[in-house]
Amino acid sequence: MTRPRLLGLLVVLLALAGAVLYGLRDEPAKTAVAEDLRPLQAKAALAPCPRGLSADLPDLELPCLGGGPAVPLRGPGTGKPTLVNVYGSWCGPCLEEMPTLRRLHQLAGERLALVGVDTEDPAKRALQFAIDVGQTWPAVVDDDGLVSRHYGGGAPKMVFVDAKGAVVHVERAAYRTLARLKADVLTYLGVRL
Repeated sequence: MTRPRLLGLLVVLLALAGAVLYGLRDEPAKTAVAEDLRPLQAKAALAPCPRGLSADLPDLELPCLGGGPAVPLRGPGTGKPTLVNVYGSWCGPCLEEMPTLRRLHQLAGERLALVGVDTEDPAKRALQFAIDVGQTWPAVVDDDGLVSRHYGGGAPKMVFVDAKGAVVHVERAAYRTLARLKADVLTYLGVRL
């Protein structure tokens, strides 16, 4: 074997060994991060995540912010009309929208599901945001912002999913008044609140 080929082979082997070592190192770090979240998850006390949201949503599996199994977004729907709110702690209009969502969640009871998709936030920041704004509904963490980009632009977004699991409307602006949100819930989902 010539010297350049031997050197090339050595570089490839070193790269493979580095990749293997990096992968082994990364697994304990992920476990430690998950363990660090438990106190915040307990304090947030978010409702359990659904097993899926809609066949029309992106084919992603995202971690449940409150703990528990990851959620395949393109899974079985919740079985009832659902609002999927895409938000982030860094988003001013999202923060302004949270009191409206809190009131809607309290008012809707079992007639309407509300599920958050915290976008482009690390889980720790997403949990602290949920605590700070009084969020109690379930949420998943999309730290890469894939759901938001799927629907164009940044947050906030509200995805209206009917009881059969079909996306029927996407609103690309914050809901600052309960009256406007209730009107859209009636128009797109047929639920009077």
